[in-house]
Amino acid sequence: MHRTKPSRARLLVPSALAVVILSGAAAPAGAAEGGGSAALTERVASVKQQVEKIERRAAAAGPIDDLLASLTKTLEGLLATVGGLLPDGVKLPPIELPKLPDITLPELPDLSGLIPELPPVVLPPIDGLVPPVDALPAVPAAPALPAAPALPAAPALPAAPALPAVPAIPALPAMPALP
Repeated sequence: MHRTKPSRARLLVPSALAVVILSGAAAPAGAAEGGGSAALTERVASVKQQVEKIERRAAAAGPIDDLLASLTKTLEGLLATVGGLLPDGVKLPPIELPKLPDITLPELPDLSGLIPELPPVVLPPIDGLVPPVDALPAVPAAPALPAAPALPAAPALPAAPALPAVPAIPALPAMPALP
């Protein structure tokens, strides 16, 4: 019998292979040898120089400029990786991120004349709110504690037994002279 529909395996293999090649998991066997290697090294060196130029320009930039610079660096690294996997003569165009215009914000006007002054805070007198100290009740006296019972006398300790005498340590023999 003859099939009328194409096999799914034949459709998926080229796309899976393209994903593997573009992700860098597989490279052509001769990519690291010969003239292709020298061209790839030159491309990487030129990309590094461009990245260094961008980093020098963005050295005194703000946080948004730093973010754009890091994204540019990441994209350039990705382009260099993908460009190294492409055959000779095929080049990818550079990706340009938008540049922020140099904008100076206007200074805020002096707003001190526009804000009215707050009225002074007046606290009510506290003379009638707090009772005098003499009107407080007296603290009751603590009850007397009962006397502690007397402790019984401790029994006398037994006498320690006499220890045997330690024998004397014999003297070491003299060492003969070395030749």
